[in-house]
Amino acid sequence: MEIETCLAIVKALADKSRLAILNSLLEGSQYAEELANRHALAPSTVSFHLRKLERAGLISSRKEQYYVVIKVNPALLDTSLRELVTSSPTSHNLQVRRMANYRQKVLGSFFRHGRLEKLPAQYKKRRIVLEQFAERFESQRRYREQEVTGLILPLFDDYCTIRRLLVDEGLIRREGADYWREPEGEAEMTAQPKTGAEPMSNKSQRSELKRACKQQSGELGVYQIRNTVNGKLYLGSSQNLAGERNSRLFQLKMGKVVFSRTLQDDLTRYGAEVFEFSVLAVQEKPKPDADVELLLSELELAWLEKLQPFGAQGYNSEKAYQRERERLQLRQGK
Repeated sequence: MEIETCLAIVKALADKSRLAILNSLLEGSQYAEELANRHALAPSTVSFHLRKLERAGLISSRKEQYYVVIKVNPALLDTSLRELVTSSPTSHNLQVRRMANYRQKVLGSFFRHGRLEKLPAQYKKRRIVLEQFAERFESQRRYREQEVTGLILPLFDDYCTIRRLLVDEGLIRREGADYWREPEGEAEMTAQPKTGAEPMSNKSQRSELKRACKQQSGELGVYQIRNTVNGKLYLGSSQNLAGERNSRLFQLKMGKVVFSRTLQDDLTRYGAEVFEFSVLAVQEKPKPDADVELLLSELELAWLEKLQPFGAQGYNSEKAYQRERERLQLRQGK
């Protein structure tokens, strides 16, 4: 069935009077005058509706002496809604081609010389970019975190964010330290729905970023993000300062940070250009059996106590600082 015919049928049925007339005709053939009386419509109005129905092929008419007899077209009335919707394969193919062209346009806008310049802010475009990363994974093959990073880094420096987004979008599955891509079709079924999902807390997102970078070798230490306009600071620690720098600067550039609400307020107000990232202290390489998290926590708390980046002076939470200090004292047995 041609698309024009489908449209004509849908338009013809989009009127309650025409639906009522068709319902009456299902009982059997009728005169136009009879239909006007049954539905309390003017003969001219009935003629108007009958012309619409006949052009769509839903009814046919024939003249008997001085009267016009109307009857339905049973074959067309038996057409299912599915047949109407899927009746134009050419239209479907055209949509597929248009989507493919749109996809190539998006990739061409954000990738230069095979590398991603920035992650799109618009969800639809970001999804296309993430799918490009997901295609680098062999279906059902298990990858360790370092292998995943090896697939992402050639395309984009902020591997932590890309890895997390791939999992969040259901494009990549994760179980412990293993990552894999489901066969085509199953990934959509297993993706976690976004609607109604509870947002991850700032602390949880920070922990996730630190955990994602943990497997990578790099310098351990304490860093600061400084607002050059008002001098306010945010202090943090990382087991991979280079990766942390890429991640934090990327979040600032995108205008969305997850680790400090007050910093987010100033980011919205001043823009990313006023913030600078610098390393305050580097932890000596720990021994294999050392508690790295404990060492970093001690170093971070020492700098927090020294610089006091709370309230008007910074973006860190003083309550969180006090809680972490108490937790550390318990671990040290003080």
